[in-house]
Amino acid sequence: MMKLFRALSIALLMMGSVLADWTSPHDLQLEETAPAALIPFPREVKWKDAELELPSADNWNLTGKAAKDDSVRLAWKGLLSEVKGKGKGKLTVRLRSAGDKLNEEQKAEGYVLQVNAKGISIGAETRAGFFYGLQTLRQLVHKKKSIPHCFIVDWPAFKYRGYMQDCGRNFRKVERLKKELDLAARLKVNLFHWHLTDYPAWHIQCKAYPQLNSPKHRTRDLNDTYSYEEIREVFAYAKERCITVIPELDMPGHSAYFDRAFGFKMHSPEGMKIVAKLLDEFCTEIPADICPIVHFGADEVRIPNAAEFVGMVTTKLEEHGRQPMQWASSRDLPVGEKSIEQRWGEGSDMVAKSIIPERITRRAFDSTMGYANLLDPAMAVRRYFFMRPCGSAKGDELKLGTIFCIWPDGKVDNKEWIPAFCSMWPGMMAMAERAWVGGEADGDALPLEMPAPDTEAGKAYRLFEQRMAALRKSIFKDEDFPVWPESGMIWTLVEPTDKANADSTRKAVLAGKIEGLTTRTAYCANLYFRTRPDTGYLGMFSSARPGSTVWATTTINAKKAGKYPFMIGFDAPARSNRRWTGVPKAGDWSQTGTRIWINGAEVRNPRIFKNAGKFSHPGNAWNFDNPLDIEEVWWALDPVQLPLKKGENTIIIEQPYAGEHHSWGISFIPLFQYK
Repeated sequence: MMKLFRALSIALLMMGSVLADWTSPHDLQLEETAPAALIPFPREVKWKDAELELPSADNWNLTGKAAKDDSVRLAWKGLLSEVKGKGKGKLTVRLRSAGDKLNEEQKAEGYVLQVNAKGISIGAETRAGFFYGLQTLRQLVHKKKSIPHCFIVDWPAFKYRGYMQDCGRNFRKVERLKKELDLAARLKVNLFHWHLTDYPAWHIQCKAYPQLNSPKHRTRDLNDTYSYEEIREVFAYAKERCITVIPELDMPGHSAYFDRAFGFKMHSPEGMKIVAKLLDEFCTEIPADICPIVHFGADEVRIPNAAEFVGMVTTKLEEHGRQPMQWASSRDLPVGEKSIEQRWGEGSDMVAKSIIPERITRRAFDSTMGYANLLDPAMAVRRYFFMRPCGSAKGDELKLGTIFCIWPDGKVDNKEWIPAFCSMWPGMMAMAERAWVGGEADGDALPLEMPAPDTEAGKAYRLFEQRMAALRKSIFKDEDFPVWPESGMIWTLVEPTDKANADSTRKAVLAGKIEGLTTRTAYCANLYFRTRPDTGYLGMFSSARPGSTVWATTTINAKKAGKYPFMIGFDAPARSNRRWTGVPKAGDWSQTGTRIWINGAEVRNPRIFKNAGKFSHPGNAWNFDNPLDIEEVWWALDPVQLPLKKGENTIIIEQPYAGEHHSWGISFIPLFQYK
């Protein structure tokens, strides 16, 4: 199997040159001239030279039958809260039918937005269409005094654009979930996969078996339970924002709480009777009209009566008028004949997805782009931006869309850190962009080694980064957002050198004499040499072995001498199985021997770590209940200040590869204008 990982990874790299002709699904010139950061970017847009002056919010008016809809009124209220215009007169936004400007396929969520001298009109055929038209208008007018005349025709490529939040391992308060639904709706996300149960607890109110809610049978968040009233409240809140909620009651795996509460397994004859009653109670309390799909997990488990268990659960859910849904990988129970499958993968599954687009033969969601807790922030964004959901340019009756999964598996003491630990918002932006816009081009291999800045793929990613950065400062200004623009940096990499040649290579690199060495150019601030086995050993040097070392050199310009801020890291700790090299010792950059030189002088790490030298995990540490410390996640820390001279500065980084469970690479991100 290890040979398969390596062969597939090498094949990915060989595809890099083939993918140089990747094309954007929209004209990049239209994106460059856009008056605002729009995510997702509209499918069709025409900008015009004339501008419409915006009056104050008190002088805006909404007309049309759809103006009475609760979702439309909600979107309208949000829009007015960000109007900063001071122009004279009144402005009318007219809601009307889209007519023949949208075809039958586009009408479900599509809209037509027009701005001209007469005012603003939004054409649509559904509440979702009007809601999304107002969201785009809200991004256009955000704290502006005027907006250009334009004509936008927009609709999603995929029916569902979703995110998953794991509240089974780390309970999230309802008010926090509502805040996240508010922000997700701004990105036209329309699905919330709510993972409600897992090993630590059944966090759903249970009337039939109160022992499931007892703190003595839980291992985390002992007193936290979602009442049925709260669950219905979240469903209603999401619906107002045109978001469908899919609850997940994970069974029969991920159910250690069940064993503790009853003393026998969930798939036993006695356990299956209880499961049937749990489903009856849940489906009675949460009716089908607000909850048409119920996910029952069935992942990462092997049981002798798999077909019987799956058959019992799917039949029970169908009796309640529900569409069953399951996880679907080589590690899960067989998917029921009538179930929707949610595809995911690690290791070879993940790599194979990058090479061969999936052949979808049943209704399916695609979650194979990599979990938010597995990859580091920039890689998660890259993979979603370049990869096609379900291996397709757009959805159909089988290719339903994608779900971006946020799994902070380990115990998190401060739940407010979860978006930072798992790069929630940058990842969701990339997912929302790709699932809405779609695209014919197959860019699956591009995330591993970023394309050159003069290619269309390079330009497209740079423009997307700019849009993300703008929304970070506006819509997401109060949220943790651990991704920074990385396009523009140019590195020369000395390809992996073994221990026997490390000293001589270092001397040559420091002396600037690299003509005789094997080098390559890289175009980004986050360099991925070789990731862990759970991601299939992806990266630029995926065939390298522990004991190898890479040297990276670049230049950075500073306007004046002084200390400048950087985000710097050399390993992405897995927030699931906690594999990584640990917190650096005092003065060190890592526990693997990383070294940095600026203008020929070696620079020590100025950070003061209270956990210096701790937390090295060379293998799996599943289901750990020692919470991640903030120091274990470099992108959640404050920037490092490094000394630069005025003008051009030469940076040299030496990065050894310590072990198979090391996510080997370099993140060296300037947080200032450096060119």
